[in-house]
Amino acid sequence: MGDFELEPYNRNVPADSLRDDIRRVAEMLGKATLTTAEYRRHGRFSPNTARRRFGSWFAALSAAGLEESRNLKLSREELVLDLRRAAALRSKDSLTRDEYEGCGAYSTNPFIREFGAWFAALDAAGLKHTRTWGVSDDDYFENLEVVWRQLGRQPRYADIRKPLSKYSAGAYEDRFGSWRKALEAFTSSVEQGAGTAQTGPVPPPAAPSEVLPRHRRRTPRTINWRLRAQVLMRDGATCRMCGARPEDGARLHVDHITPWSKDGETVLENLRILCDRCNIGKGDLMDGEG
Repeated sequence: MGDFELEPYNRNVPADSLRDDIRRVAEMLGKATLTTAEYRRHGRFSPNTARRRFGSWFAALSAAGLEESRNLKLSREELVLDLRRAAALRSKDSLTRDEYEGCGAYSTNPFIREFGAWFAALDAAGLKHTRTWGVSDDDYFENLEVVWRQLGRQPRYADIRKPLSKYSAGAYEDRFGSWRKALEAFTSSVEQGAGTAQTGPVPPPAAPSEVLPRHRRRTPRTINWRLRAQVLMRDGATCRMCGARPEDGARLHVDHITPWSKDGETVLENLRILCDRCNIGKGDLMDGEG
């Protein structure tokens, strides 16, 4: 899979490791209990991993020797009031789950238990819904590819928030069933068609006699996210001219070897990675032209 290999799943992490990490976070924060939002921000694992291993978040807290969160005792009125307070704090008429967990007094779990869904909790508080309609799987995948590139590693649940990400981690959960399933769907989508990707040196541009006439152009100029990901994987996220990489501070572009303006096609064989400096310097020149 190259640059988009998933890290090992934590489903089988030992119970002792989970318990110790929950206790570590509580000690770091100086608290006798933890919300899932607090653990998600500071813990090594996902709260969902702890839920699966111990049966519930509260059972995980008990196993770590911590007090159970008081969220179970919260009334509907208390939840609505804090939701409105968090919205006012952000000067917004709506909140995503991630936005609330960034400034709310509780995690979002008691809202789901009390109201059945986040949108129902928003309704009860007189707030607007936050869902972005018409977002396709490819939109989510393209966003995830951008985030992965910017981080230089597999994104974690806590990374998926603005301004780094256009969509929230909760939106990925809603669409794919869980954060892990979203990652698996993304890597599976990148792999589709990757069998045709070349692994050797980028081929030279086509000779002028081989260039298709304009009226026979087969592909659009725009490079879709999946093709871009395949080029990045094939070229190792490295500029093919100077060798610069993101860790060197380089911003990577996907370049048409035979320029689009000179009838170059948007196909894997005619694309390569260049850093921004090399790409700007090259302009619409063919290789070897000066």
